[in-house]
Amino acid sequence: MRPIEKLTFEAIVRRLRSQFESLERQEQPASYDYQLSDVLMSGFAMLFFQDPSLLAFQERMLRKQQRCNLQTMFGVRVVPKDTQLRERLDEVSGEGVRLLLPAMFEQVRRTGWAREWLTEVSAGGEAGAYYVMALDGSDYFSSAALHCQNCLVRKDACGELHYRHTVVAATLVKSGKRLILPFDAEVCSPQDGAEKQDCELQAGKRLVRRVRREHPHLALVVTGDDLYSHVPFVQECEKARLHYVLVAKPDSHKELSEWVEELEQLQETVKVAWQVGAACQRKFYQARIARAVPLRADETMTVTFVEVWEQDKEGRAVYHNSFVTDLEVTERNVSEIVAIGRAKWKIENEQFNIQKNHGYHLAHNFGHGQQNLSAVFYYLNLLAYLVHTILERGDKEFQKARATVSSRARFWEELRTLMRRLLWESWHHLMEFVGNEELASSP
Repeated sequence: MRPIEKLTFEAIVRRLRSQFESLERQEQPASYDYQLSDVLMSGFAMLFFQDPSLLAFQERMLRKQQRCNLQTMFGVRVVPKDTQLRERLDEVSGEGVRLLLPAMFEQVRRTGWAREWLTEVSAGGEAGAYYVMALDGSDYFSSAALHCQNCLVRKDACGELHYRHTVVAATLVKSGKRLILPFDAEVCSPQDGAEKQDCELQAGKRLVRRVRREHPHLALVVTGDDLYSHVPFVQECEKARLHYVLVAKPDSHKELSEWVEELEQLQETVKVAWQVGAACQRKFYQARIARAVPLRADETMTVTFVEVWEQDKEGRAVYHNSFVTDLEVTERNVSEIVAIGRAKWKIENEQFNIQKNHGYHLAHNFGHGQQNLSAVFYYLNLLAYLVHTILERGDKEFQKARATVSSRARFWEELRTLMRRLLWESWHHLMEFVGNEELASSP
Protein backbone atom coordinates (compact mmCIF):
# COMPACT_ATOMS: atom_id res chain seq x y z
CA MET A 1 0.00 0.00 0.00
CA ARG A 2 1.36 3.39 -0.94
CA PRO A 3 2.02 5.79 1.94
CA ILE A 4 -0.69 8.36 2.63
CA GLU A 5 1.16 11.61 3.24
CA LYS A 6 -1.85 13.38 4.74
CA LEU A 7 -2.46 10.49 7.14
CA THR A 8 0.96 10.10 8.71
CA PHE A 9 1.25 10.52 12.47
CA GLU A 10 2.55 14.07 12.13
CA ALA A 11 -0.24 15.08 9.75
CA ILE A 12 -2.87 13.58 12.02
CA VAL A 13 -1.49 15.42 15.07
CA ARG A 14 -1.64 18.69 13.10
CA ARG A 15 -5.26 17.95 12.17
CA LEU A 16 -6.20 17.20 15.77
CA ARG A 17 -4.45 20.28 17.10
CA SER A 18 -6.25 22.48 14.57
CA GLN A 19 -9.62 21.14 15.75
CA PHE A 20 -8.69 21.45 19.42
CA GLU A 21 -7.52 25.03 18.92
CA SER A 22 -10.82 25.90 17.25
CA LEU A 23 -12.61 24.57 20.36
CA GLU A 24 -10.22 26.61 22.47
CA ARG A 25 -11.29 29.80 20.73
CA GLN A 26 -14.91 28.94 21.48
CA GLU A 27 -14.63 27.69 25.06
CA GLN A 28 -11.38 28.84 26.73
CA PRO A 29 -12.12 30.96 29.82
CA ALA A 30 -9.47 33.28 31.23
CA SER A 31 -9.30 31.53 34.61
CA TYR A 32 -7.50 28.39 33.45
CA ASP A 33 -3.75 27.93 33.62
CA TYR A 34 -3.72 25.42 30.73
CA GLN A 35 -4.81 25.90 27.15
CA LEU A 36 -7.73 23.68 26.16
CA SER A 37 -5.85 22.44 23.11
CA ASP A 38 -3.01 21.23 25.36
CA VAL A 39 -5.48 19.50 27.66
CA LEU A 40 -7.27 17.73 24.81
CA MET A 41 -4.02 16.74 23.10
CA SER A 42 -2.67 15.37 26.39
CA GLY A 43 -5.84 13.34 26.85
CA PHE A 44 -5.55 11.99 23.32
CA ALA A 45 -1.89 11.07 23.88
CA MET A 46 -2.81 9.18 27.05
CA LEU A 47 -5.34 7.09 25.13
CA PHE A 48 -3.16 6.81 22.03
CA PHE A 49 -0.46 5.07 24.09
CA GLN A 50 -3.13 3.30 26.19
CA ASP A 51 -1.36 4.56 29.28
CA PRO A 52 -3.42 5.98 32.18
CA SER A 53 -0.14 7.04 33.86
CA LEU A 54 1.29 8.87 30.85
CA LEU A 55 0.96 12.38 32.30
CA ALA A 56 2.73 11.49 35.54
CA PHE A 57 5.73 10.05 33.67
CA GLN A 58 5.87 13.05 31.33
CA GLU A 59 5.78 15.46 34.29
CA ARG A 60 8.80 13.69 35.81
CA MET A 61 10.66 13.84 32.51
CA LEU A 62 9.84 17.52 32.22
CA ARG A 63 11.28 18.24 35.67
CA LYS A 64 14.50 16.36 34.90
CA GLN A 65 15.11 17.40 31.28
CA GLN A 66 12.99 20.55 30.87
CA ARG A 67 11.26 18.87 27.93
CA CYS A 68 9.05 15.82 27.48
CA ASN A 69 7.55 13.66 24.73
CA LEU A 70 4.15 15.32 24.94
CA GLN A 71 5.90 18.47 23.75
CA THR A 72 8.13 16.95 21.07
CA MET A 73 5.56 14.56 19.56
CA PHE A 74 2.17 16.12 20.26
CA GLY A 75 3.03 19.81 20.34
CA VAL A 76 1.77 20.29 23.91
CA ARG A 77 3.10 23.60 25.19
CA VAL A 78 2.30 23.25 28.91
CA VAL A 79 1.65 19.75 30.27
CA PRO A 80 -1.46 19.77 32.49
CA LYS A 81 -1.57 18.00 35.80
CA ASP A 82 -3.75 14.92 35.92
CA THR A 83 -6.43 16.49 38.13
CA GLN A 84 -6.66 19.65 36.04
CA LEU A 85 -6.91 17.61 32.85
CA ARG A 86 -10.00 15.83 34.15
CA GLU A 87 -11.58 18.95 35.58
CA ARG A 88 -11.15 20.81 32.29
CA LEU A 89 -12.33 17.96 30.07
CA ASP A 90 -15.44 17.55 32.21
CA GLU A 91 -16.59 20.96 31.00
CA VAL A 92 -15.94 20.32 27.31
CA SER A 93 -18.66 19.06 25.00
CA GLY A 94 -17.79 15.69 23.49
CA GLU A 95 -19.18 16.92 20.17
CA GLY A 96 -16.04 18.93 19.44
CA VAL A 97 -13.96 15.75 19.69
CA ARG A 98 -16.51 13.64 17.79
CA LEU A 99 -16.33 15.98 14.80
CA LEU A 100 -12.85 14.63 14.13
CA LEU A 101 -14.35 11.25 13.15
CA PRO A 102 -16.12 12.44 9.97
CA ALA A 103 -13.17 14.74 9.22
CA MET A 104 -10.72 11.84 9.42
CA PHE A 105 -12.92 9.64 7.24
CA GLU A 106 -13.20 12.36 4.63
CA GLN A 107 -9.43 12.59 4.49
CA VAL A 108 -9.19 8.81 4.11
CA ARG A 109 -11.82 8.91 1.36
CA ARG A 110 -10.07 11.68 -0.57
CA THR A 111 -6.86 9.70 -0.69
CA GLY A 112 -8.76 6.82 -2.34
CA TRP A 113 -7.92 4.46 0.48
CA ALA A 114 -11.55 4.18 1.67
CA ARG A 115 -12.37 2.09 -1.41
CA GLU A 116 -10.91 -0.83 0.51
CA TRP A 117 -14.12 -0.83 2.58
CA LEU A 118 -16.53 -0.89 -0.38
CA THR A 119 -18.84 -3.89 -0.76
CA GLU A 120 -20.26 -4.76 -4.16
CA VAL A 121 -23.92 -5.59 -4.75
CA SER A 122 -23.67 -7.07 -8.22
CA ALA A 123 -27.31 -7.38 -9.26
CA GLY A 124 -30.78 -5.98 -8.61
CA GLY A 125 -32.22 -2.52 -8.95
CA GLU A 126 -29.75 -1.05 -6.47
CA ALA A 127 -26.62 -2.73 -7.84
CA GLY A 128 -23.46 -0.84 -7.01
CA ALA A 129 -20.68 -0.35 -4.48
CA TYR A 130 -21.62 0.52 -0.89
CA TYR A 131 -20.02 1.20 2.44
CA VAL A 132 -21.57 -1.16 4.99
CA MET A 133 -22.18 0.69 8.28
CA ALA A 134 -22.75 -1.64 11.23
CA LEU A 135 -24.59 -0.26 14.26
CA ASP A 136 -24.38 -1.68 17.75
CA GLY A 137 -24.72 -0.45 21.30
CA SER A 138 -22.48 -1.20 24.24
CA ASP A 139 -22.20 -0.16 27.88
CA TYR A 140 -18.77 1.25 28.66
CA PHE A 141 -19.40 2.28 32.27
CA SER A 142 -21.53 0.83 35.07
CA SER A 143 -21.67 1.58 38.79
CA ALA A 144 -24.06 1.42 41.71
CA ALA A 145 -22.42 4.46 43.34
CA LEU A 146 -20.54 6.70 40.92
CA HIS A 147 -22.72 8.74 38.57
CA CYS A 148 -23.12 12.07 36.77
CA GLN A 149 -25.93 14.10 35.26
CA ASN A 150 -25.60 12.28 31.93
CA CYS A 151 -25.80 8.73 33.28
CA LEU A 152 -28.62 6.38 32.33
CA VAL A 153 -30.34 4.90 35.38
CA ARG A 154 -31.80 1.43 35.93
CA LYS A 155 -33.51 0.12 39.08
CA ASP A 156 -32.98 -3.58 39.82
CA ALA A 157 -35.44 -6.00 41.45
CA CYS A 158 -34.23 -4.99 44.91
CA GLY A 159 -34.83 -1.32 44.21
CA GLU A 160 -31.13 -0.45 43.95
CA LEU A 161 -30.17 2.11 41.32
CA HIS A 162 -27.50 1.30 38.75
CA TYR A 163 -25.83 4.01 36.67
CA ARG A 164 -24.33 3.43 33.25
CA HIS A 165 -23.07 5.01 30.07
CA THR A 166 -24.03 3.48 26.73
CA VAL A 167 -22.83 4.31 23.24
CA VAL A 168 -24.09 3.37 19.79
CA ALA A 169 -21.13 2.95 17.46
CA ALA A 170 -21.25 3.13 13.67
CA THR A 171 -18.40 1.19 12.08
CA LEU A 172 -17.58 0.48 8.45
CA VAL A 173 -17.20 -3.26 7.92
CA LYS A 174 -16.47 -5.46 4.93
CA SER A 175 -17.82 -8.98 4.76
CA GLY A 176 -15.25 -11.73 4.44
CA LYS A 177 -12.30 -9.56 5.53
CA ARG A 178 -10.83 -8.46 8.84
CA LEU A 179 -11.41 -4.82 8.04
CA ILE A 180 -13.18 -2.32 10.26
CA LEU A 181 -13.04 1.47 10.33
CA PRO A 182 -14.63 3.45 13.18
CA PHE A 183 -16.99 5.89 11.49
CA ASP A 184 -19.11 7.65 14.10
CA ALA A 185 -20.71 7.15 17.51
CA GLU A 186 -23.59 8.55 19.53
CA VAL A 187 -23.54 8.57 23.32
CA CYS A 188 -26.85 7.83 25.05
CA SER A 189 -27.66 10.64 27.47
CA PRO A 190 -30.72 12.56 28.71
CA GLN A 191 -32.20 14.61 25.86
CA ASP A 192 -33.67 18.07 26.32
CA GLY A 193 -37.47 17.93 26.43
CA ALA A 194 -37.65 14.13 26.36
CA GLU A 195 -39.98 12.49 28.88
CA LYS A 196 -38.45 9.02 28.55
CA GLN A 197 -34.89 8.00 29.32
CA ASP A 198 -32.59 7.81 26.33
CA CYS A 199 -31.84 4.38 24.86
CA GLU A 200 -29.85 2.61 22.15
CA LEU A 201 -32.67 2.80 19.59
CA GLN A 202 -33.21 6.54 20.00
CA ALA A 203 -29.46 7.14 19.81
CA GLY A 204 -29.37 5.01 16.66
CA LYS A 205 -32.02 7.21 15.05
CA ARG A 206 -30.05 10.36 15.85
CA LEU A 207 -26.93 8.70 14.51
CA VAL A 208 -28.34 7.80 11.08
CA ARG A 209 -29.77 11.30 10.67
CA ARG A 210 -26.39 12.84 11.46
CA VAL A 211 -24.47 10.43 9.26
CA ARG A 212 -26.52 11.46 6.25
CA ARG A 213 -26.20 15.14 7.14
CA GLU A 214 -22.39 14.89 7.42
CA HIS A 215 -21.95 12.50 4.46
CA PRO A 216 -24.74 13.59 2.09
CA HIS A 217 -23.59 11.66 -0.97
CA LEU A 218 -22.06 8.51 0.51
CA ALA A 219 -23.56 5.20 -0.68
CA LEU A 220 -24.34 3.39 2.57
CA VAL A 221 -26.07 0.21 3.73
CA VAL A 222 -26.93 0.01 7.43
CA THR A 223 -26.73 -3.34 9.19
CA GLY A 224 -27.64 -4.10 12.77
CA ASP A 225 -29.32 -6.57 15.08
CA ASP A 226 -32.99 -7.26 15.72
CA LEU A 227 -33.42 -4.13 17.85
CA TYR A 228 -33.27 -1.97 14.72
CA SER A 229 -35.55 -3.95 12.36
CA HIS A 230 -38.75 -2.14 13.33
CA VAL A 231 -40.78 0.47 11.50
CA PRO A 232 -39.64 3.66 13.34
CA PHE A 233 -35.94 2.99 12.75
CA VAL A 234 -36.46 1.77 9.18
CA GLN A 235 -38.41 4.96 8.45
CA GLU A 236 -35.43 6.98 9.67
CA CYS A 237 -33.19 5.04 7.29
CA GLU A 238 -35.54 5.73 4.39
CA LYS A 239 -35.72 9.45 5.20
CA ALA A 240 -31.93 9.54 5.30
CA ARG A 241 -31.64 7.65 1.98
CA LEU A 242 -29.84 4.76 3.64
CA HIS A 243 -30.34 1.18 2.52
CA TYR A 244 -30.53 -1.46 5.24
CA VAL A 245 -30.02 -5.17 5.91
CA LEU A 246 -31.20 -5.81 9.47
CA VAL A 247 -31.56 -8.96 11.53
CA ALA A 248 -35.25 -9.85 12.03
CA LYS A 249 -35.93 -12.71 14.42
CA PRO A 250 -39.26 -14.61 14.15
CA ASP A 251 -40.14 -14.26 17.85
CA SER A 252 -40.07 -10.44 17.66
CA HIS A 253 -41.67 -10.25 14.19
CA LYS A 254 -44.62 -12.59 14.51
CA GLU A 255 -46.79 -11.04 11.80
CA LEU A 256 -43.86 -10.96 9.40
CA SER A 257 -43.13 -14.63 10.08
CA GLU A 258 -46.77 -15.59 9.54
CA TRP A 259 -46.77 -13.86 6.17
CA VAL A 260 -43.60 -15.66 5.13
CA GLU A 261 -45.01 -19.05 6.12
CA GLU A 262 -48.23 -18.36 4.20
CA LEU A 263 -46.22 -17.41 1.12
CA GLU A 264 -44.22 -20.61 1.60
CA GLN A 265 -47.41 -22.67 1.55
CA LEU A 266 -48.53 -20.84 -1.58
CA GLN A 267 -45.10 -21.60 -3.12
CA GLU A 268 -44.45 -17.91 -3.60
CA THR A 269 -41.08 -17.82 -1.90
CA VAL A 270 -37.83 -18.17 -3.83
CA LYS A 271 -35.26 -20.83 -2.84
CA VAL A 272 -31.58 -20.42 -3.64
CA ALA A 273 -28.63 -22.73 -2.89
CA TRP A 274 -24.91 -22.10 -3.29
CA GLN A 275 -21.60 -23.33 -1.95
CA VAL A 276 -18.32 -21.65 -1.07
CA GLY A 277 -14.75 -22.85 -0.63
CA ALA A 278 -12.46 -25.67 -1.66
CA ALA A 279 -13.72 -29.25 -1.31
CA CYS A 280 -12.01 -29.87 2.05
CA GLN A 281 -13.53 -26.76 3.63
CA ARG A 282 -16.65 -26.28 1.54
CA LYS A 283 -19.68 -24.59 3.09
CA PHE A 284 -23.20 -25.07 1.79
CA TYR A 285 -25.90 -22.43 1.92
CA GLN A 286 -29.63 -22.37 1.39
CA ALA A 287 -31.73 -19.22 1.39
CA ARG A 288 -35.42 -18.44 1.27
CA ILE A 289 -36.57 -15.09 -0.15
CA ALA A 290 -40.02 -13.60 0.44
CA ARG A 291 -40.76 -10.28 -1.22
CA ALA A 292 -43.17 -7.48 -0.28
CA VAL A 293 -43.98 -8.75 3.20
CA PRO A 294 -45.25 -6.33 5.89
CA LEU A 295 -42.81 -5.42 8.61
CA ARG A 296 -45.69 -5.14 11.10
CA ALA A 297 -49.39 -5.96 11.24
CA ASP A 298 -50.72 -2.62 9.96
CA GLU A 299 -48.96 -3.26 6.60
CA THR A 300 -47.74 0.35 6.40
CA MET A 301 -44.30 -0.81 5.29
CA THR A 302 -43.21 -3.78 3.22
CA VAL A 303 -39.75 -5.29 3.02
CA THR A 304 -37.92 -8.21 1.49
CA PHE A 305 -37.29 -11.09 3.87
CA VAL A 306 -34.22 -13.33 3.55
CA GLU A 307 -33.61 -16.44 5.65
CA VAL A 308 -30.35 -18.35 5.39
CA TRP A 309 -29.01 -21.71 6.59
CA GLU A 310 -25.36 -22.73 6.49
CA GLN A 311 -24.02 -26.30 6.74
CA ASP A 312 -20.52 -27.72 6.73
CA LYS A 313 -19.42 -30.51 4.39
CA GLU A 314 -20.67 -33.14 6.87
CA GLY A 315 -24.14 -31.61 6.78
CA ARG A 316 -23.98 -30.15 10.30
CA ALA A 317 -25.85 -26.88 10.87
CA VAL A 318 -23.37 -24.01 11.32
CA TYR A 319 -25.47 -20.85 11.07
CA HIS A 320 -29.08 -19.75 10.73
CA ASN A 321 -30.49 -16.23 10.63
CA SER A 322 -33.04 -14.01 8.92
CA PHE A 323 -32.92 -10.45 7.66
CA VAL A 324 -35.14 -7.73 6.24
CA THR A 325 -33.93 -5.31 3.58
CA ASP A 326 -35.06 -2.67 1.13
CA LEU A 327 -32.55 -3.90 -1.48
CA GLU A 328 -33.85 -5.98 -4.36
CA VAL A 329 -32.78 -9.55 -3.58
CA THR A 330 -32.23 -11.89 -6.51
CA GLU A 331 -30.73 -15.32 -7.03
CA ARG A 332 -27.56 -13.60 -8.21
CA ASN A 333 -27.04 -11.29 -5.24
CA VAL A 334 -28.61 -13.12 -2.28
CA SER A 335 -25.21 -14.35 -1.08
CA GLU A 336 -23.96 -10.73 -1.07
CA ILE A 337 -27.00 -9.50 0.87
CA VAL A 338 -26.56 -12.26 3.44
CA ALA A 339 -22.86 -11.41 3.77
CA ILE A 340 -23.75 -7.76 4.46
CA GLY A 341 -26.16 -8.81 7.21
CA ARG A 342 -23.64 -11.19 8.76
CA ALA A 343 -20.91 -8.54 8.80
CA LYS A 344 -22.63 -6.90 11.78
CA TRP A 345 -20.79 -9.22 14.21
CA LYS A 346 -17.52 -7.47 13.36
CA ILE A 347 -18.41 -4.36 15.34
CA GLU A 348 -18.83 -6.46 18.48
CA ASN A 349 -15.95 -8.92 17.99
CA GLU A 350 -13.41 -6.67 16.30
CA GLN A 351 -14.21 -3.27 17.80
CA PHE A 352 -15.91 -3.46 21.20
CA ASN A 353 -13.97 -6.58 22.18
CA ILE A 354 -10.65 -4.98 21.23
CA GLN A 355 -11.53 -1.71 22.94
CA LYS A 356 -12.56 -3.45 26.16
CA ASN A 357 -10.13 -6.38 26.37
CA HIS A 358 -7.06 -5.66 24.25
CA GLY A 359 -5.40 -2.54 25.54
CA TYR A 360 -7.82 0.36 25.08
CA HIS A 361 -9.34 0.00 28.56
CA LEU A 362 -12.74 1.15 27.29
CA ALA A 363 -14.49 0.02 30.47
CA HIS A 364 -11.76 1.52 32.67
CA ASN A 365 -12.84 4.59 34.62
CA PHE A 366 -10.30 7.16 33.37
CA GLY A 367 -12.43 9.73 35.13
CA HIS A 368 -16.18 10.08 35.36
CA GLY A 369 -16.72 13.71 36.26
CA GLN A 370 -20.06 15.43 36.79
CA GLN A 371 -20.87 16.52 33.24
CA ASN A 372 -19.09 15.40 30.07
CA LEU A 373 -15.84 13.73 31.10
CA SER A 374 -16.99 10.18 30.43
CA ALA A 375 -18.19 11.04 26.91
CA VAL A 376 -15.05 13.05 26.10
CA PHE A 377 -12.84 10.16 27.15
CA TYR A 378 -14.95 7.77 25.07
CA TYR A 379 -14.53 9.88 21.93
CA LEU A 380 -10.80 10.33 22.55
CA ASN A 381 -10.53 6.55 23.01
CA LEU A 382 -12.38 5.89 19.76
CA LEU A 383 -10.27 8.51 17.99
CA ALA A 384 -7.09 6.79 19.20
CA TYR A 385 -8.42 3.46 17.87
CA LEU A 386 -9.18 5.08 14.50
CA VAL A 387 -5.70 6.64 14.30
CA HIS A 388 -4.10 3.27 15.10
CA THR A 389 -6.15 1.69 12.31
CA ILE A 390 -4.98 4.33 9.85
CA LEU A 391 -1.33 4.05 10.87
CA GLU A 392 -1.38 0.26 10.69
CA ARG A 393 -2.55 0.36 7.10
CA GLY A 394 -1.05 3.55 5.74
CA ASP A 395 2.09 4.65 7.60
CA LYS A 396 5.23 2.82 6.46
CA GLU A 397 7.33 3.86 9.47
CA PHE A 398 4.70 2.52 11.82
CA GLN A 399 4.31 -0.68 9.79
CA LYS A 400 8.07 -1.31 9.88
CA ALA A 401 8.23 -0.75 13.64
CA ARG A 402 5.17 -2.91 14.26
CA ALA A 403 6.67 -5.77 12.23
CA THR A 404 9.61 -6.08 14.64
CA VAL A 405 7.40 -7.14 17.57
CA SER A 406 5.27 -10.26 17.31
CA SER A 407 2.29 -9.37 19.47
CA ARG A 408 0.28 -6.17 19.48
CA ALA A 409 0.24 -6.03 23.30
CA ARG A 410 4.03 -6.34 23.51
CA PHE A 411 4.51 -3.69 20.82
CA TRP A 412 2.50 -1.07 22.73
CA GLU A 413 4.10 -2.04 26.03
CA GLU A 414 7.50 -1.42 24.44
CA LEU A 415 6.35 1.99 23.19
CA ARG A 416 5.04 2.90 26.64
CA THR A 417 8.36 1.92 28.22
CA LEU A 418 10.32 3.99 25.71
CA MET A 419 8.00 6.96 26.20
CA ARG A 420 8.46 6.82 29.97
CA ARG A 421 12.23 6.47 30.03
CA LEU A 422 13.61 8.38 27.05
CA LEU A 423 13.09 11.75 25.41
CA TRP A 424 12.38 11.50 21.68
CA GLU A 425 12.80 14.42 19.32
CA SER A 426 9.87 13.23 17.21
CA TRP A 427 7.59 10.32 16.39
CA HIS A 428 9.89 9.60 13.46
CA HIS A 429 12.84 9.04 15.80
CA LEU A 430 10.82 6.71 18.02
CA MET A 431 9.60 4.65 15.05
CA GLU A 432 13.11 4.58 13.57
CA PHE A 433 14.50 3.20 16.84
CA VAL A 434 11.80 0.51 17.22
CA GLY A 435 12.00 -0.35 13.54
CA ASN A 436 15.73 -1.05 13.70
CA GLU A 437 15.77 -4.84 13.42
CA GLU A 438 19.12 -5.21 15.20
CA LEU A 439 17.89 -3.30 18.26
CA ALA A 440 14.51 -5.01 18.24
CA SER A 441 16.04 -8.49 18.05
CA SER A 442 18.76 -7.85 20.65
CA PRO A 443 18.29 -9.36 24.15
